[in-house]
Amino acid sequence: MSAVSTAKAKKSDPLSKKTPENPKYAHIRHTIDTGASVTRYMEKIEDIRKNYRFKKDEVFKRMKVTTFVQLIAQVAEYEARNSTQSTIGNGNYTDRPDTADLEVQHIQRGSPAPSLAVTEGDYGDGPRTGARSTLQGVVKGVGEIDSARPPQAPSKVEQFSCPYLLLDIRDTDSFEDCHIITAKNYPTSMLSRATNYESKDMLAFKNQPGKIIVIYDEDERLGPNAATTLVQRGYDNLFLLSGGMRIAYRYFPDGLMTGTPSQTVTENPKPPKTKEKASQKSFTTFDLEKLHTQLDSQLSDRSVGSRLSNASTVSSRMGHTTTSRVSNVSGSVSGRPPFKPC
Repeated sequence: MSAVSTAKAKKSDPLSKKTPENPKYAHIRHTIDTGASVTRYMEKIEDIRKNYRFKKDEVFKRMKVTTFVQLIAQVAEYEARNSTQSTIGNGNYTDRPDTADLEVQHIQRGSPAPSLAVTEGDYGDGPRTGARSTLQGVVKGVGEIDSARPPQAPSKVEQFSCPYLLLDIRDTDSFEDCHIITAKNYPTSMLSRATNYESKDMLAFKNQPGKIIVIYDEDERLGPNAATTLVQRGYDNLFLLSGGMRIAYRYFPDGLMTGTPSQTVTENPKPPKTKEKASQKSFTTFDLEKLHTQLDSQLSDRSVGSRLSNASTVSSRMGHTTTSRVSNVSGSVSGRPPFKPC
């Protein structure tokens, strides 16, 4: 006869049973904030070690991606407000100088005030146009020989209205595949030159008051060395975008970049099915709305003590977005081209 087991079956506790995990939804986190914990702190430290290459002796300054997107939003809001005021005041859109010096030059060129030089012709039929020098001509450095020459066309000076210059330091092929909107390509190979390693844009923004230069790459493999070299060559207003395009895509996947990001940026094991070249030069109204929405979620603090303050911040930013929408609608009605913040 076979032995019959008399042991009782163990009762399974339904509370201790674990729910099987689906790898498809492994990246989704819970929305309930349980407060600070050692696990969360260690995850943050591990993320910093993986995506940021901090050094103890860094001579350059860093800028967070959220700070840079805030700068984009503020520039867009400022330009939209000025465009709306220009439409109400003049009935059309006018290009105003960005600095006080350009405004002074404009006033000087069109000033109706008469000359203070007491010479022949000041109280006569009109200003002298002959070859004889006047006190005003001497002050301006115009002599008899210069006045006899035909007038030359004034040199065209490029005006920069955007407060930041964004430089992509990757190679040209990677830049044409994908980059942040409004960025300009500056490969790191330019730094190996002994002379003429600076572009015209860099010289215009170098150490200018109210202007900054922001450089970035994919994952900070090139950024720290390039930033160190530029600072050592005299760039005091230079910033490195922390985390590069990888962190920028993680926080702002929509509205910030143009083209198809690489697998290094998206951290996706599968390559993209279709690739689109980067062709967009400026931010559109829809891009700015997407950035506002994503910026609100990134800046929102989940702690209980600061929810009210963040709610007021979100409401004020929604008001700014509404103002931008109204200005863009008025621009479309009046036939103005799409808004370009830089």
